[in-house]
Amino acid sequence: MYSSMNSNYRMRKFFVIALLFTGLTALQAQELRATVKVLSPEVQATNKDVFVSLENTIQNFLNGYTFTEHSYSDDERISCSFILTVEAMNGARFDANLQVQYSRPIYGSQYNSPVLNVLDKDVVFSFRENEPIEFQQNTFTTNLSSILAFYAYTIIGMDRSSYKSMGGEAEFAIAQSIVTTAQSGGGASGWKSFDGNKNRFWISDALNSPAFDPVKECLYLYHRQGLDLMHLADNHVKALTTITTALRKLEEPNQKRPNSYLMNIFFDAKNPEIISLYSEAESLGVDIKGLQAMLESMDRTHASSYSKFGK
Repeated sequence: MYSSMNSNYRMRKFFVIALLFTGLTALQAQELRATVKVLSPEVQATNKDVFVSLENTIQNFLNGYTFTEHSYSDDERISCSFILTVEAMNGARFDANLQVQYSRPIYGSQYNSPVLNVLDKDVVFSFRENEPIEFQQNTFTTNLSSILAFYAYTIIGMDRSSYKSMGGEAEFAIAQSIVTTAQSGGGASGWKSFDGNKNRFWISDALNSPAFDPVKECLYLYHRQGLDLMHLADNHVKALTTITTALRKLEEPNQKRPNSYLMNIFFDAKNPEIISLYSEAESLGVDIKGLQAMLESMDRTHASSYSKFGK
């Protein structure tokens, strides 16, 4: 009888441990749920299998690598997309551009709010079919792994910043360390200030500069205290007022560094959404006095789109 009880106890103990292990495994899921596409419309290659291999390898890396120590359940993973367009290929060398997009789900709705939309034109790397992507945080391995990891940490940082005030600082710091490591790693373009005024260096520089803290504060107010409340009609005035406050925060960094790349990136993602949000502002009685002129000044690329702002 004792033997039977002891056996049952061991089985129950094993079952509990198995459940705990399963739960921990679920919480330790990777952060990203990335959709990857590799295009090569201009490349005349006899063997297109290498592009399929590249696409699968990038997707496996982004979705299989654990970038942080934060706990993510499977349904909390961050949806994003990476579209790599190969423009030239010479042996194992690829010259390409990379479009990175990330949208944040809004509470109580089926809507995903665009947060990041970047076209990186400085993507040069080496790759051979079925070659794995290896990444070490403090060591340069390849330009491809550094570029992918840089954007992974930037996405995670922006996502966390949108849920908690200044919540992505650790990820932004890691992205900056990748920039520093890559600068001395292989001489590839896109990592240095003098490579141009719209590259990975300037994204990281801004996200780690106190001058741009208001941009990160805006991300939190705009999304967590603004859009996340709009699933209830009674909250529309309060939410839109908070979003207005969030957008006004961008005036300070814009005055310090006019037409910065980070501000360009913000408005490239947000401009259509902002126009749509304020289409009902006048009827709701939300005070947006001076906001149109401010947005036209900050968002020069889309300035003409604000002509019917708030109407």
